[in-house]
Amino acid sequence: MHARCHSALPRLLLALALLGSYLAVQAPPGRAQPVLTVTTTIGLFADFARQVGGSRVEVLQLLGDGVDPHGYQMTPGDLVNINRSQVLLYNGLGFEPFLSQVLQAVAPAVTRVALAEGLPTLTVDSVPDPHLWLDPQLAQRYVERIRDVLSAQDPEGAEEYRANAERYLAELQALDQEIAALVAQIPPEQRKLLTTHNAFAYFARRYGFEVIGAVLSAEAHEPSPSELIALIRQARSAGVRALFVEPQFDTRQAAQLVEQANLRVVPLYSDALPPDGSIQGYIAMMRANATNIVSALR
Repeated sequence: MHARCHSALPRLLLALALLGSYLAVQAPPGRAQPVLTVTTTIGLFADFARQVGGSRVEVLQLLGDGVDPHGYQMTPGDLVNINRSQVLLYNGLGFEPFLSQVLQAVAPAVTRVALAEGLPTLTVDSVPDPHLWLDPQLAQRYVERIRDVLSAQDPEGAEEYRANAERYLAELQALDQEIAALVAQIPPEQRKLLTTHNAFAYFARRYGFEVIGAVLSAEAHEPSPSELIALIRQARSAGVRALFVEPQFDTRQAAQLVEQANLRVVPLYSDALPPDGSIQGYIAMMRANATNIVSALR
């Protein structure tokens, strides 16, 4: 992974130099020009930025919906977009390995914000779990950081950012209460999650679930044959009913687990929204997750 990123760096820099003179984007007549341009890594962070930034912020999203961030490789256009932005929003905690070799090529004027930096983390698979936003209370911390960085970059818009954030934070609080009420329909002894991707520790802690296991690690590494056998035995022993599958991960091991443990397959989302646009934005994603989990487990 690192070797491929390193070899791609000269091409990224060359593309940046060639395309630099073509970056200006003119607003259509009658439409206000955004004050700031913000680049985010994944669509969920783009949603947060749009909710807070409103019409004052142009938001660029590096990864399209349905794209797995763990194996993503940057394109020359990605670096161009970052360097024409005032702010780069990413998660940190190793969630975006594709950034590690190109951050040195990011212009010094671009403010880099690791949204999870400094927040208390859980350890999964012996590394910090980067998926903090799957707890809506922690997602609120992301939104507050976006509000603060936009206000610092554009003081004239600070009041608008504050008002937008206040509205959206209230929506996230209501979402948290809604999910808790839905989960209450599941008897505590049935709140067991078996997933394809070990990304739901924060969600589980917030709403009283036990994560029985996952096919892929938090960093999307596949299990060894012995690990898969142990997971099948664990699923049978725990009496789990379903495997919650993230659509961007299509693994042979997951199919084996479903067959051997006689499980239902239920969709779940963590870091990539469905590419067909059927779910748009963080709140819709979390609501869909809660509804799918309750339907499968109650």
